[in-house]
Parts: sequence; C-alpha cells; structure tokens
Amino acid sequence: MVASEVFTTLDDYMWKLTYKWATRAHPNKPRHWVTTRYYGTFNKSRQDQWVFGDRDSGAYLLKYAWTKIVRHQMVHGSAFPDDPALATYWAERRRTSPPPSINRATLRLLQAQNGQFLICRGPLLHADAPPSSPTEWELHSSCTARL
Repeated sequence: MVASEVFTTLDDYMWKLTYKWATRAHPNKPRHWVTTRYYGTFNKSRQDQWVFGDRDSGAYLLKYAWTKIVRHQMVHGSAFPDDPALATYWAERRRTSPPPSINRATLRLLQAQNGQFLICRGPLLHADAPPSSPTEWELHSSCTARL
C-alpha cells in the first residue's frame, strides 16, 4: 500500500466519525450550522478548511495526511547485517543514509556506558568499520542479540 492512500482513507474515516458525532450532538441544527461550528481552517500553516476543532480554545484534530512520509531504501535480496561477506554493502548503506535520531534517554545511556555494551565492551552504535574476523562477528552478534 501507499502510505498517502492509507492516510487519506483514515482522514476520511475520521471526518465521518466527527461529522456523525456533531450531527447527533445537535439534532435540531442544520448541517451548515454544524460544519461552520466544528470545521474550519484551524491550522494556519495549511489551507485545509475541513479540520475538526474548537473555535474557542483553538484545539483541533491533526490529520493523518499531514504526516511526513519517509521513504526507505529496500535491502537487496537476502542481505543480512551479520554476513561478513556483505560488510562493504552494509557500510555503504550506513554512509549514504542519515544517522539515526537519538532521544535524550538514549543519549544519557550512551554517555553512562561510554558508548559500549556493559558485558562485551563492544560499541552500541554501528561504526563504519565492521568486525573483520569470524570471532569478532560472533562476539558482535552475541552483543547485539542482547538488545
């Protein structure tokens, strides 16, 4: 599936739910009154007029379609990170992709552990230089399996 299609379908479903709630909450009001009261351009950075929200507080529901779509590069065939023969392939993928985002809790953990596993003292984050011998690969795999 394409993410934008899924997000559009979810937005449509949420619109139906909120509209159904609003018309049941005000059974004696016309549909135009309901849409004027609950829908509008609440997010000023977007030109979407069908956002459900509260005019008094300014609170509104975010739309799924506003979610930024991140495209991921597919892994070729049966490539596994633990395969020593594909070390250059994985190193190239790590060089060309942006670094992973680290939240504050993970950063504190990295600093407390000096960026190493506590048991095997291997690096917590992937480096450009993968293990070079089968013994190092075995040690690396056993450390990463504990995550």
